[in-house]
Amino acid sequence: MISAVGFLCLLSALVSTGYSLTCIECSEYNSTSCTGDSVLCPAQFCASVFIKESNPVESIMQIKRSCATEEQCSETGSATYGYVRRHMITSCCDSDDCTPEVPECPEATNEPNGNSCPNCFPPTLDECESGEQAQCSDNEDKCFVHVFKHNDFAFKIGGCSTESMCQPDKFNEYSYEEVTTTCTQATQ
Repeated sequence: MISAVGFLCLLSALVSTGYSLTCIECSEYNSTSCTGDSVLCPAQFCASVFIKESNPVESIMQIKRSCATEEQCSETGSATYGYVRRHMITSCCDSDDCTPEVPECPEATNEPNGNSCPNCFPPTLDECESGEQAQCSDNEDKCFVHVFKHNDFAFKIGGCSTESMCQPDKFNEYSYEEVTTTCTQATQ
């Protein structure tokens, strides 16, 4: 049984240092769940970022779990390159090592919105061909190019995206040493 003095010492320590949330950190390709280490978070939420990649033949889901801020918890986005559509949606919870629920991914409309971008797909080492254009859909108003490098090998993919998909970590299934991203305004 804890004494009153011990309880007050514990309470004092918690108040002076602040309560910290712990979250699971992991990522998995072709899955809606993953397991990993529990880490102390500077943020107030645990997040699961789900990215669904679809092509005419199949759809693959990937997950990345980590700490998140409130702004990151409402993050959604999409990208179009070649015949591939990528949709991202984030789900959050706010208790230690909680597991955010798997959200429903919105169905792609695939209706062009009038914007277009140079298409870099299939992956290439060359510059994106300005003659071959990806037709942007939904809220996609950015042109992105992700460059993946490992030792002396590099390739790029690019097309249309929302602002939120302009981050290298939105393409984390590629295990390369360096990933750089550029985003510019799409043309109409």
